[in-house]
Amino acid sequence: MPHIPYFSIITVCLNSEKTLARTIDSIRNQTFRDVEYIVIDGGSTDSTISIINDNKDIIDIFHSGKDHGIYDAMNKGLSLATGKWIGIINSDDWYEPHTFQTIFDLSKNMNEGVIHGLCRYYKGRKVDKVMGIHHNNLREMAICHPTCFVSSALYQKYGNFNTNFTIAADYDLLLRFYLKGVDFLFLEKILANFTLGGFSSSEFVRIDALNVRRNHNVVSSKTYIAFYLYHSAYRLIHFFTFNKLKTIP
Repeated sequence: MPHIPYFSIITVCLNSEKTLARTIDSIRNQTFRDVEYIVIDGGSTDSTISIINDNKDIIDIFHSGKDHGIYDAMNKGLSLATGKWIGIINSDDWYEPHTFQTIFDLSKNMNEGVIHGLCRYYKGRKVDKVMGIHHNNLREMAICHPTCFVSSALYQKYGNFNTNFTIAADYDLLLRFYLKGVDFLFLEKILANFTLGGFSSSEFVRIDALNVRRNHNVVSSKTYIAFYLYHSAYRLIHFFTFNKLKTIP
């Protein structure tokens, strides 16, 4: 009978030569070892593949090829995962060394659920903040996805990432679980580190998150329209201001 790993960890990447090694090292440096590590590459053209090949000793499954965005790549990883609990860490983020042991100690007596915790946010090389959003606030805002560990049974029950959401499908997934009555456990301990400044840190994610809340009927039509118009106006003002500055000699 094949061994079923306790954790499946998924990293998706595309041209991530500057940061991927740090992510992989955070898997290598874990104190808990019963881990299946899956790397899904979107067809990198830099040295990302070379970095992956240099770390094949801890990468159990590697797939490279074109995809339809980050959440499509994550779904590919989920389809390959065999672990009891699944964590997803992007190629510019990384775990704390104690994270897997901490989650194991908490989850071994749980049949299914979601465990999440605090995240340390970086701007460049400097710490910007440490924070965690309690799952009771999911109707209003997302929790930090890199800190989340989800029992694999939940994906089988309630589905994977909805690729109709281009930036906030992780929020959609966790809100879906929450509204289905899934047990969440919030831990006041730093589990992961997140690099600010990517696409998911942009103004666009706020619009996509608003659409998630609208899709789950947790925001009124009046609030939805007001919020959407405000952020659309913000984007237009930002666009025209930026382009005007570019034309100044």
